[in-house]
Amino acid sequence: MQIYALLAKRTLWSSQAILPVLAFAASSALFLTVAGGVQALSTWLEHANVDHELIDTMGIQKLYMGLAWVAALVLVVPLFTLGASAAPLGGPRRGGAQSRRDERLASLRLIGASTTLIVGLSVADALVYSFVGFIIGLLLYLVLIFPFGALHFMNVPLGAENMLLPVSMIFYCFLGCMVLAALSSLFGLAKVSISPLGVRTRAKAGSAGYIALGIGVVLIIAVMILASTSTGFSMFSPFQNGGADSAIKNLAIFIALPGVLMMVAIDLIGTFLVWAYAKIRVRMAQKASVLLGYRAVLESPRGAWRQVSGVALSTFLVTFFGPILILAGEMNKTAKEAGPAAGPFMTIMADMFQGMLLMLFFSYLLVTLSAVLNQSAAIYERGSLYSSLNMMGTPTKLLQASRLTVVFGPLVLISVISALLGLPLTALIAAQGLPGGVLAKMFGLTFGAIALGLVLVYVGLLATIPFMRQVTHKPVSAL
Repeated sequence: MQIYALLAKRTLWSSQAILPVLAFAASSALFLTVAGGVQALSTWLEHANVDHELIDTMGIQKLYMGLAWVAALVLVVPLFTLGASAAPLGGPRRGGAQSRRDERLASLRLIGASTTLIVGLSVADALVYSFVGFIIGLLLYLVLIFPFGALHFMNVPLGAENMLLPVSMIFYCFLGCMVLAALSSLFGLAKVSISPLGVRTRAKAGSAGYIALGIGVVLIIAVMILASTSTGFSMFSPFQNGGADSAIKNLAIFIALPGVLMMVAIDLIGTFLVWAYAKIRVRMAQKASVLLGYRAVLESPRGAWRQVSGVALSTFLVTFFGPILILAGEMNKTAKEAGPAAGPFMTIMADMFQGMLLMLFFSYLLVTLSAVLNQSAAIYERGSLYSSLNMMGTPTKLLQASRLTVVFGPLVLISVISALLGLPLTALIAAQGLPGGVLAKMFGLTFGAIALGLVLVYVGLLATIPFMRQVTHKPVSAL
């Protein structure tokens, strides 16, 4: 405990400690809100003034539950990514306080500290961050249920009381958050335990992720084969043979499963793509900022990927669900022309449109949070280098330009690749292909998605300029 208290004074109460706490808080709050929304859609019509016989006959509540689960499962990947990257000793992405903590733990290992002691210190550290972050996230969730509870589906508000999760469910979410932090901490200990001297001297180069690339390519091929067995969007309609039960099953097989697996595949191949792009740019570099930026990428390809992964996943979501969104709008117009007879159908289409917009809102909210947190962590990670360069007279503008280089080059590349994976996947699921008008709108939607991602990341860069100035002007010994 004395050793932990000594380390805690340098890490738990440092400015870098804010980053993992905020990441845990954001991921916890958004996860609880999404879970609350899924729960609300299972109960919100029970006491509402609606035609319950029509609702039961058409299976509307079952359909909405299915759609809610699809949205929740699709958001699991970016939420999990943000939560995993929050752990102070988590995985392959190295945060600012992370590197200093790695060095201190490695030093203890070199002077004879046991592996058990190192494991205990790191896990305890991660659990403290996770606990504080979850409590803050829980308070945010209790605030967010009111504006989201005011949203209407089937012309009935969800209700904040329906979004309030039972205590047991909140406790399970808390346990999940703690387990995620502990596991992420344990995975991050491999470097300290196996090669403490390499950690202390920063001798180990970043991995290109060849194994992850192979798994990702296999997943992409498997998803495309699954999508090719689709018979078209008509099988997602509750008005076809089989009713709502058949529609929910098809949504799970041909929308939720391909969407989640493809996002996992993008996350797996992202590290290699960023590494390969940086390798090429280093060889072609003619400016100091470009060389400095892409050398940083080669030191930690996974960390560089984390800075752009949120935009990549959101771009995929837009291109994957964009055609469905556009076609839902077209069907909504058709339903309006059909008159009162198409009332329930028109309401369902309007609700689907609102639900997809809500899902994309959560996605880009995660992009914004991820951009700010990862950019701040990247600054602290390379703080000693920035400080040294500043002391040698390197202009601050050059350091800022290197940050822009390291983000926007890979960002555009990976966003285009995500879009090129999302659109063919939707075309395969559509079976009969997509009309020319829908494709034209999709190009505009995809361009807008990439542009919005670039803007949000740039805002994240601007928001971290004060951190950059603070770290750059600190002496190396203080970092």
